[in-house]
Amino acid sequence: MCVRSLALRLLVVAIALPVLCPTAKASAADPTALVTELGVQLRQVLGDNSLTPIQRQQRFRGLLDEGFDFPTISRFVLGRYWQPASDSDRKEFSGVFEDYVIQSLSGRFGEYSGESMTVTATRTEGERSTVVSTAIIHPNGAPPAKVDWRVLNTPNGFKIADVSVSGISMALSYRDQFATVIDHDGGQISALISELREKLNGQPNKSASSSNRAVEARP
Repeated sequence: MCVRSLALRLLVVAIALPVLCPTAKASAADPTALVTELGVQLRQVLGDNSLTPIQRQQRFRGLLDEGFDFPTISRFVLGRYWQPASDSDRKEFSGVFEDYVIQSLSGRFGEYSGESMTVTATRTEGERSTVVSTAIIHPNGAPPAKVDWRVLNTPNGFKIADVSVSGISMALSYRDQFATVIDHDGGQISALISELREKLNGQPNKSASSSNRAVEARP
């Protein structure tokens, strides 16, 4: 399975951008500080030429683990399939999903070409959720792209639960694509887990080729 959504492609650019607002403290005292600091730290990793590709991906994983609420995202992207799943399937999916997202993003950093990002607004969505709105400024003068970061106030601090680029939600894109695969394989989460593992290992699954084509055909 290869996620080719616009949301994923532009997310890579967004998290690698210089953020045009005061540098935040590492403690991320508020949602805006979390978004700002994540961008600062990711740029430092990307700019460290002393790191090997493996070391860079390990650092990248650590930053995303700290900044994103992967347990919440995992539950959301499985949608109606989360509740009936066994605890072991939930745990296995959560682990392989995180690996898949990190590998997918790591492979797309070549798309960064000098854009910058500015925080434009914030809005509260309930007691625990805040949306931090930002704009991507392109060096070629193209119209700015809007990126919204949904940040949750969790027991472990502020965490990013979704990123929407020009109205396209990363989490919703994954949920739609995963549902296609699960439905194609009789509603079995194990089939999705197996397919994600094969993609991580670079080994396409012939039995899932039709569902792959359905996913890859999406914009």
